[in-house]
Amino acid sequence: MLAEADAGVNVYVCGPQGFMDWVIGRAGAFGIDDARIHREFFSADVDVSGEAFEVVAERSGVTVSVGAEDTIAKALARAGVEVEVKCEEGVCGTCVTDVLDGEIDHRDHFLTADEREDGDQMCVCCSRARGKRLVLDL
Repeated sequence: MLAEADAGVNVYVCGPQGFMDWVIGRAGAFGIDDARIHREFFSADVDVSGEAFEVVAERSGVTVSVGAEDTIAKALARAGVEVEVKCEEGVCGTCVTDVLDGEIDHRDHFLTADEREDGDQMCVCCSRARGKRLVLDL
């Protein structure tokens, strides 16, 4: 079906991770643009571990340290900067936040490859910094 899909077709996929990966890979192989592949996850494994780093919530004027097993959303919440979160697994997109500066270690399943490459937004429930500092538009 994917090989014979009309130009502009959208693909919607939901199910176990292995199945979704296969469908997404096949759709891409048949030239279906990533922006036209829509995913729905019921849950996902999330690795939030890593080196500690600093996050600046620019509009709030708050700077927090995110520990090795912490998340940006939780560290900000402890400092009084609320970020709406729902799944905390990087699948729903509720916590997508604009990034003003810094390199992102994307660990979500929500953003497309193109959105990740742009480097200007992230899911703060699970993604981390690749460096020592991120500046967010919060």
